[in-house]
Amino acid sequence: MSDNSFNHKLVKKLIHAEKTEALKGLLKELDSVEIANSLLQLKLKHQLLVLENLSKEVASEVLAHLQNSSPILEGIVSQMNSGRLGEIIEEMDGDDAADMVSILEESKAEEVLETLPTKDREEITNLMQYHEESAGGIMNPVVVSVGKDQTVKEAVNGIRDLIEKEELETFYAVYVVDEYQHLIGMVTVPILLLAEQENLIKNLMNPNVVAVDVDMDQEAVARIAQEYDLVVIPVIDKYLKLIGRITIDDLMDVLHEEYHEDIAHIAGTGGEEVLETSVLRTSRDRLPWLILGLGGGFLAALAMSEYESMLTDLPQVMYFMPLIAALGGNIAIQSSSIVVRGLGTGEIRTGDLLQRLWKELRVGMLNGPVCALILFLMVWTITTDVKLGMITGIALIAVVMLAASVGSTIPILLKRINIDPAIATGPFITTANDLLGILIYLSVTFSILGTSLI
Repeated sequence: MSDNSFNHKLVKKLIHAEKTEALKGLLKELDSVEIANSLLQLKLKHQLLVLENLSKEVASEVLAHLQNSSPILEGIVSQMNSGRLGEIIEEMDGDDAADMVSILEESKAEEVLETLPTKDREEITNLMQYHEESAGGIMNPVVVSVGKDQTVKEAVNGIRDLIEKEELETFYAVYVVDEYQHLIGMVTVPILLLAEQENLIKNLMNPNVVAVDVDMDQEAVARIAQEYDLVVIPVIDKYLKLIGRITIDDLMDVLHEEYHEDIAHIAGTGGEEVLETSVLRTSRDRLPWLILGLGGGFLAALAMSEYESMLTDLPQVMYFMPLIAALGGNIAIQSSSIVVRGLGTGEIRTGDLLQRLWKELRVGMLNGPVCALILFLMVWTITTDVKLGMITGIALIAVVMLAASVGSTIPILLKRINIDPAIATGPFITTANDLLGILIYLSVTFSILGTSLI
């Protein structure tokens, strides 16, 4: 049994035994990540009890760790006293504090903001004006900057004052601004520490600094940071003024969030959270995709009804319809998953449609005949009908080529019209390919065999 698992069970045991002092002692031994993980295993009333026995500094770290578990966090903050919640939020970084206030109901958010010092309240209110999935929504407004005409000594003294004033624990880069606060460069901490005290910052700075616009989508920000191997990225406004920074912890949260969002779309569960407790909300997220699948299945049934008399005379044809439909869906998912991932990382552009289509068609040209040969042998073994085996093999090749085409092009087409390409996978593509695959199979098979049944 892992230490974490043991600690979680011990927390539960002490809560149920109402041993508050022992619980306080245990919580002091655990770090904020372990406490946050323990909260995920507890009922709401016990979560609140644990938080009541934490210092406001530790409680702020614990709640910050829970921001990736929205339903749990929403339940906790909705039941916490506004004064206590305000104390905890005051200890958070500006971006985490803004995220916390944004999930509160409007009336409670106002109550919490009223408990905060004026400076913190203004900072949080300013951050909340940005879309939560934009660079502004995830940035920290506390950023270390120096003037281009300052000496190294002046710059270091200014940074020291900022650290003491803002209680800034870590920073990864020092940004250089002009007299109008425009971002014009950066200087690394080692260079700043080793340079001559009277040297000017403008003589040391690197003018090639990568920055992002405050309104840029968070996924694009993470992609830029990944491309340039950045652990922190500065944020500028439309006037090119430096207004904040996004650090590696926030970038990792973005990648985590976007990954799970894409997986949810692929699975047809929408924005459903793993720890979602509302049955109605879970049903709402899943039902549209189920209805889409139901509609596709109904259309497939209508298509089959057109061939009713022939299916009655040649029932062995029906044996292979599930296989044809399933293989087409799998191939479409393979193709679309690669394209969706490439669009997400920037490795595939919307202008690459023909290139991707041609590649997937060539892959289909290789895989189709192999699968067709295997299907031919299956059909021959079961029915001893060589002609039916050849026809189903030919139909399978056509389905494979169609599935590869659909899977590789739909995500790109959706991206061109500003729709999240992840929604093209899963239920959407498999439903389309089930329908088209069955139509192709029946059309090819009965266009050749149908005449022999008359």
